[in-house]
Amino acid sequence: MAFDSEPGKSVRMKKESDSRTIFVGDVHGCREELEIMIERLNVTSSDRIIMLGDLINRGPDPVGVVRFVYERGFESLMGNHEDEYLRHFQGMEPYKSLRRELGSELHEWLTRRPLFIDSDDFIAVHAGLEPHKHPSESARRILLTIRTWDGQGVNLKEAENPPWYDFYQDSKPVFYGHWARKGLNIRSNTYGLDSGCVYGRALSAYILETHTLVQVPALRTHYIPPSLRTRQTSSHPG
Repeated sequence: MAFDSEPGKSVRMKKESDSRTIFVGDVHGCREELEIMIERLNVTSSDRIIMLGDLINRGPDPVGVVRFVYERGFESLMGNHEDEYLRHFQGMEPYKSLRRELGSELHEWLTRRPLFIDSDDFIAVHAGLEPHKHPSESARRILLTIRTWDGQGVNLKEAENPPWYDFYQDSKPVFYGHWARKGLNIRSNTYGLDSGCVYGRALSAYILETHTLVQVPALRTHYIPPSLRTRQTSSHPG
């Protein structure tokens, strides 16, 4: 590997011989870092760009990220944050405001994001795969939120349970995001690309054909989780 600084349906596409397939991890509203990444990758019209979901929330410019991806014709998966937005935009802030800012065209585009892409060469999904099942057989909640596996799909993030990828034995590579706490997590046949850009770490992309990882350092820490904010406040009283 080289280093450089209707949802639920399978999608199959042929690509030109000189094109690249590039997967990009969770952006979470970090438009500037995404623009730097696309410039660094020297993306051309023959390249296939697949965003692994969670374009929105937490970062400074979610609308700008969605517009950037949409206007360039990139593919993008449904992430759990897009799913949450679609469930709450009619009645809950900040989703009501985000709906107004997106406008009808970008909103409708978000509603049509697939849960996964199953190609001859790879599977792309936001969170991961349910063990021993094709993604078309799995519940939406599992594809959007799985981290660990309890044998039943009840608790999908219990740290004491094994990660879902420990069960994956197929040779077809799986590209996913969602697990920022785990960070960049490249194994023999699974590629976790959520490297926590919004938390001040890095945005990651992976080029399938050349097995090249490209990273752009975060320009700043855009979001601090509430649990860490509480910890910082308690350690710095007054």
